[in-house]
Amino acid sequence: MLYENVFIFSGQLSQKSAQDKFQESLEEIKKAGGEILKKESWGLRDLAYKIKKNSKGYYYMINCKCDPKVFESFYVKVKQDLSFLRFMTLKIKVINKEPSLLLENLE
Repeated sequence: MLYENVFIFSGQLSQKSAQDKFQESLEEIKKAGGEILKKESWGLRDLAYKIKKNSKGYYYMINCKCDPKVFESFYVKVKQDLSFLRFMTLKIKVINKEPSLLLENLE
């Protein structure tokens, strides 16, 4: 199945720490048998409202192909790790190979 995942990490982390956490998440998906098909870093952005006392967060997006059970361990990790502000998974039918509009606006 194809999925689109958005990760939001605490804006209180350094950019390197947020990137490292994102890489750890990618490795977990790969170890669980998932395949990363697309990834984007949307950078440090303002949040619409405060989440866990954070007004900014580091946004990352991936498209992957994997079994739905892969994300069960993520949900446990997200709830335990305070640096994860949000993690959203959407089931998709096709992956858009073009850069997202959000990424294009960063350039």
